[in-house]
This record gives sequence, structure tokens and C-alpha cells, in this order.
Amino acid sequence: MKTTMRNVLLVLLISLSAGCQTKSVPSSESVVRYAENQEITGKEKQELIGSVHPGLFTEVDRANSEARETAVPVVPKTGETITLPPGRYMIAGNPTGNIYVLDKDGKQILREIVGDYAGAHTLTVSVDESMTVRADGGYDSVSVFPAETEPRNTLSAGVWKVGTDIDPGVYTISTDELYGYLQILERGKDPILYELIGGTSGKTESRVELREGQWLRVTKTSTVVFNPAD
Repeated sequence: MKTTMRNVLLVLLISLSAGCQTKSVPSSESVVRYAENQEITGKEKQELIGSVHPGLFTEVDRANSEARETAVPVVPKTGETITLPPGRYMIAGNPTGNIYVLDKDGKQILREIVGDYAGAHTLTVSVDESMTVRADGGYDSVSVFPAETEPRNTLSAGVWKVGTDIDPGVYTISTDELYGYLQILERGKDPILYELIGGTSGKTESRVELREGQWLRVTKTSTVVFNPAD
């Protein structure tokens, strides 16, 4: 999607600079919304997000009274399934592989590339008694730590709740990584998706409004920075 939408915008700019009349320039609501705020809509959004699994809205005791640190020092080539007590966890691995969070039927709730050399550095998620975590064979080792809960303005890869992990409000979001995505999720509502481009040139910012009870998924990047908007 990232390449497709940016290519469409490039075509529009080239057409305009060549003196084309407005009626001959292709346009759509999705292109305009991306150009103005890096919001991805339509078919491309559906392809990137797919179906929103209800497990993304999992609530756990944030006091982490049952959560325990777990380590898998050697991950076999076939991967390793990790069963955790209910809690809020941060997962890291070395060198790089896929972390899956699965429901009681083994269906995928989410997948994230996590590691030192690619993807996000860590993944933070809530896990209840029905879920399992699976690390694929790309890892030598995986570590799982209980994660503290406190309001913050920088979110790493994972799933976060507005009003618990970050205060409601209007923010300008950006990333210092190469690129990534922010999903804004609500039960029974269509998700909202923003693309973030980092780096020293072409860095983007998007304006978002966060409301109490919404959920955020940060994916394909280690950090998204939320600066309160003026």
C-alpha cells in the first residue's frame, strides 16, 4: 500500500507540473486523505488490516499480579509455543523472527516481526488464559517480561488502550524509524489506519484524535511519538 499510494501521488504531481487540466487528473477521496494526513482508506486498508480479531481488545489485570518472566534460551527450528499466565507482557527476541499471538482455537490474533535486526525491537500485548504466544524458528532466544502500565506519549509495537496507556486528546504523530503504521480500533466500528514515514527526508506527520476507550495498534515500527497538538 505504501508504494502504491505514494506512486499515485507522484503521478498527480507530475501531471500537475506538466500543465494538465484538473478534469484529466485522477483523484479520489482516498488519495486526498492520504495526501493530507497519511490516512489509508478503502481496499488498501482492508488488505493491510484484514479482519480485526476480538482478541485485540483483551483486558487483563494491569497490576500484573499473575504475570511471570519467561525465557526460551534455545528456540528450535520448528518454533516454540509459549503459554503465559494472564497479564501484560513485553516480548523480545534475538536475532529476528515472527511473534504470533493466538486464540484458544489457534487462530491468529496478531503477528509482528520482532528482533534486533529487523521489525520492531519489542512487542507489548495483553494475554489472557485462553491465549498462547508462538515464536517461529528465526530466533535463537526469546524473552518475555511483565510490562508496566503508565500513561506515555511514545508507544512501541503492540496494542494499547486510550485512557490507560495514553491520555485522550489530539496529537501529531510521527516515527523516527523507516516506516510503520498506527491503527485506531473500536469495537463494532471500522478501523482507522495511518502510515508513518520516518528518516531524515520525507518524514511525515499525521493529526489524530484519541478518545477514551479506543485501542491503538502500533505495527512494523519500534516507536510512534505522540505530540499534543496546538
